[in-house]
Amino acid sequence: MNSKTIQEFNPTILYAFDAWNHAGNHGEKHHHDFFEMSIILEGEVEYFFNQNWQTVRGGQILLFDPGVEHCEKQLANTFSHQLHIGIEHFQFENQPADSFGNDQVLLPVQEDQVKIFDKAWQLLNEFQQHPSSFDLISKGLVLEIMGLTWRCLVKRQQQAQSSLSKSDRFNQVIQLIIAYMENNYAQDISIEQLATTHFISPTYLSKIFKEVTGVSPINYLIQIRLEKAFQLLETDEYSIKEVAKAVGYEDAYHFSKSFKKQYGQSPSKIRQEFQQKNKTSS
Repeated sequence: MNSKTIQEFNPTILYAFDAWNHAGNHGEKHHHDFFEMSIILEGEVEYFFNQNWQTVRGGQILLFDPGVEHCEKQLANTFSHQLHIGIEHFQFENQPADSFGNDQVLLPVQEDQVKIFDKAWQLLNEFQQHPSSFDLISKGLVLEIMGLTWRCLVKRQQQAQSSLSKSDRFNQVIQLIIAYMENNYAQDISIEQLATTHFISPTYLSKIFKEVTGVSPINYLIQIRLEKAFQLLETDEYSIKEVAKAVGYEDAYHFSKSFKKQYGQSPSKIRQEFQQKNKTSS
């Protein structure tokens, strides 16, 4: 809904009734050609939707768009107090007619949901007291419930998009860091340097890097260096010490220790195996 259509937003409220269900109540599976909202005020009830039975409890809200099959049953030793509202002839922005576009049926619990329940209890009070202007106030409360519900859904969508865009940014940062390491593995690279370059803290960089790759940035760098070293050992062009320096190790002993940990054999042993293989093939 937007400001351009607010004058035209005048849904038809088909019903709004206070329902108390006791053990043994069991409805038939059905669907509507209009929108129905079921607000669970108290207790718990078994609801069928999305091809599954699910326990729904007080404080939760169900949104049934047209055509969504559902039903409810009340198990032994349980009860439920619900407010059912049927509505048609409305349309929210970018949604089909008479639809909230909530594919999950169950409205995710949010802070604003408390306001919906406040309005629901006010509506029930109107039912019970039946004061003057009952119809007008009741319709106003249903419209507020609709608006607050739509706001909850929009907020959820915005949060999901924000989370996705944040995730995309982090993935992009990680890919840039990996590309940098692959092209500069022979240089002195520290986590502090990588973090400063990409405007995040070293601790947070380590956290998101491990979430994406499964290893820390330094361990990833070590893997790159050792893979490059393995390739260089295939020929006799460089000594072990020169190989170590070429991939960023100043200390040949430290290099050999890391290499053996990664490949299970020392650099010299790997070189011997390459040499033996070359002799055999020639």
